[in-house]
Amino acid sequence: MAEVHRIGFARSASLYVEELGRGHGASVLFGHSLLCDGRMFVDQVNDLAQDHHVLNVDFRGHGRSDAPRRAYSMYDQADDYLRVMDALKVDRASIVGLSMGGMAAMRLAMTHPDRVRSLVLLDTSASREKSAARARFTALATTARLFGPRPWLTRQAAAVMFGATFLREHPEIVAQWEASMQKLDKRAVAHAVQAVVTRDDVTRRLREITAPTLVVVGDEDVATPPVYARTLAAAIPNARLEVVPMTGHLSTVERPRVTGKLIRKFLERHRAG
Repeated sequence: MAEVHRIGFARSASLYVEELGRGHGASVLFGHSLLCDGRMFVDQVNDLAQDHHVLNVDFRGHGRSDAPRRAYSMYDQADDYLRVMDALKVDRASIVGLSMGGMAAMRLAMTHPDRVRSLVLLDTSASREKSAARARFTALATTARLFGPRPWLTRQAAAVMFGATFLREHPEIVAQWEASMQKLDKRAVAHAVQAVVTRDDVTRRLREITAPTLVVVGDEDVATPPVYARTLAAAIPNARLEVVPMTGHLSTVERPRVTGKLIRKFLERHRAG
């Protein structure tokens, strides 16, 4: 059973963190996608907790964490990884980040390389959001701030976040995630979207990452298509790329066993690093 922690990131605001498997081995810290929460890693977390020390965080304004009152950046989110590690006395951890979680993880690996044992980057990007997408997401953030994450907004989000195969074969799971998105605080959604779409381009800094890195992407990912993953794998020293077939942006939800095996195999290979 998970031990639950509340770790502050601002006055009267805290992150929700689940801890499993303390004392079982090397630490692994999970960071999720925009509009989701730590539950997207439930299968991978439960598997790794058998022989790893696992931390699973809900980012600001997502899941069971408190909503932020102010705007924040992707570097602030990277600092949230550090807050979790410092609070739970973890010197070094392997970071598993999907999409937004991967964007924050890259920045952590660049600014605090001594704290990152290894890196798993799933369905994410080092570049800035393209201008057309930035305008679209900014409009989404404005709408969410005014009216909240209404069903028609979450349907649009789900159509981008899930692959075509999964949308067709598992509409009931897609509907569950849509319902979860609709419960998000409207200001929290606006702040999170802005943090993602206003992020800087760190492509030229990828060579600074010294941690062993696994890059994973679904071949049906339209939010961060495989070309972004190939850029990461080519630029990060000694990175390895895995493309998961018939899979969209939320690869750990769509193909939990496949992604879980890839993560476990990679972590075991670099466990002593």
